[in-house]
Amino acid sequence: MEEKWYLENTGNLNQILRVRDDIDLPQTIKEFPHLVLIKCEYHVADDIMFPDPACIAFFTAFENNHLESLEEENKVALLAVDICEGTMQFYLYCKDPEQTVYDSIDFLKSNNLYKCDFEIIKDDKGKRLNQII
Repeated sequence: MEEKWYLENTGNLNQILRVRDDIDLPQTIKEFPHLVLIKCEYHVADDIMFPDPACIAFFTAFENNHLESLEEENKVALLAVDICEGTMQFYLYCKDPEQTVYDSIDFLKSNNLYKCDFEIIKDDKGKRLNQII
């Protein structure tokens, strides 16, 4: 099985930053110019501030079941996931930011334990992503 992600060194022991490694980044940004940043708050499970297993399971299902199907429909590209000190952020590049938010809400509202906010940056073209990697 081909690995799709690599871990970016952030210098913060309380942070995991996964970045896509299996795509042509400039071409993907050209095709999906808008950023929808999905910010999900979780309860910190321990002193290292990572999510508990139930939280990991929910967001893994969100990523594997929901976001991958949107990628297969050529609607979005998930390019990074940042987990740091109580917040999980999904860097989702897309063609239609409003529809991407509505599509994501449908899945995320199935579990009201995690507060989620959305930030839309039209014509980001990878700027925010370049700031974190």
